[in-house]
Formats: sequence, structure tokens, C-alpha cells
Amino acid sequence: MYKPESKLAAQALSAGYSADQVIRNLDLEISKGSVTAIIGPNGAGKTSLLKALARKIPAASGAVLLDGISITALTKAEINQSIGFLAAIPAARNQESVFDLVARSATAARQISRVSPRLKEEIETLLERTSLSGVRDKKVGELSSGYRQCAVIAAALVKNPAVLLLDEPTNSLDYSHQLQVMNLLSSLKRERGMTVVAVIHDLNLAARFADHIVILKDGSIVAQGTPHEVITPNNLADAFRILARVIDDPVGKTPLVIPIRQLA
Repeated sequence: MYKPESKLAAQALSAGYSADQVIRNLDLEISKGSVTAIIGPNGAGKTSLLKALARKIPAASGAVLLDGISITALTKAEINQSIGFLAAIPAARNQESVFDLVARSATAARQISRVSPRLKEEIETLLERTSLSGVRDKKVGELSSGYRQCAVIAAALVKNPAVLLLDEPTNSLDYSHQLQVMNLLSSLKRERGMTVVAVIHDLNLAARFADHIVILKDGSIVAQGTPHEVITPNNLADAFRILARVIDDPVGKTPLVIPIRQLA
């Protein structure tokens, strides 16, 4: 049953590539103005779920709803205006400067041909918040993997979508930049009411910043709920095949995972 407070929802969703259905009969409700972390072992279908929610891959059955409307009833332009999807930078864009990459994303989203002084100021502020001001004029192809990741994030954020889907947004980042990115996503939730869904491999990072956590395994949901409801030794054993102790983080009072050993 669809909940009115849901911004994005999947109903009996199955999706994948050709005959290979990676996501199987999945039901998911994502509340407006929340941060949802999708976690799970390699091959669980996390990226495929994000792509299905953004209509990057078609649903074999079931439906994805945006504000209660099936995304199949929306135009590509309408989806792109509402849903931001963090994807890798095409190789052809490696010769663009960081500023030009983000500016191109902004003008395309706003359907304008030039960067106004007001938009330029907005882009400069975003580059500062994503630690890119110092490399704004460098070509994307010359950046380290960490800065490239930040550039991808900035290009997605500048569109100011209502829903932002991110596949491993902290990948390749050091601890400092991981915290910066997650703090930025949290602030966007507070400031703009943005709904954020992110695939995150670091369980402790997910537990600290997410309002809602979903564990995927073999294309199905093992558990979903608050961090305390989901990050439990039993769920970690089931999904990740690890023996782990879960304690309260002394700083955030969120679940803190201490891996002990693999399970047979």
C-alpha cells in the first residue's frame, strides 16, 4: 500500500538486464526529506535498484512511484528535473574543467544557454562546499579519483533535484572528505528538504548519517528501518556472512559495527 508521505516508492518491483532479473519483487517506501542508505554485499543489486528508481533500466514488472505517480507516465525531462542520479563522468568530458562540468550540468537542468552571475555564485559556493574551489580550473581527467568523485557529486547537486540518488558517493575519498560529503547531504536534507538515497559500503558511516537503512541481498530486502533496527548482529550475519559485535557509537549514539570474523 502506497503511503502518502512517500516521495519515492517501489511496488513489487523486478528489474535487471535482459533476462537477468537482479531486483526481485521488491517493495520500498522512501519518505520525503530523508536520507536512506542502501547497504549489502557485492552483487546484491544495490546499483541496479538505484538505476530502476531513476528509470535508467526498465522495470520487468511492478512499478516505481514518484509522488504517487508512476515514473513510466513521466517524460524523461520531468524525471531528470525531479531525480538526480550520480553517474560516472564520460571519458569525453575529461578535458572539461571542473567549473565547466558543473556549469554544463546546471545550464542543462535549467534549460538555459549561459551562466548568469547569480548561477555562477551558486556554482562557486557549491565548489567550495565540495572542496573543489582549489581545482576549479583543472581538467577533470587530471584529477585524483577523490576529486573526480567530488566533481561528480557537485554536478549532480547543482541540478537541485527533489530526489538525489548516489551510488557510493564516498568511494575513493579519505575520511575527511567522506565526512564532508555526508555532512553536505545531511545539510541538503535540512535546508532544501531533499530526499537522498545512497549506496554506502561503510556500515558505520551509513548508521551515523542515514534516517533509514535498507539491506539488500540477492535482489531482495533482508531488513529495513532505523539504523538501530537494521544494524544488528543477526542481520549482518545473514546479509554479509560475518560475525560482528554492534555497540553504541560513543559520539553519535548510533550503531557501531566491530567485525570479528567471516562465517562459513
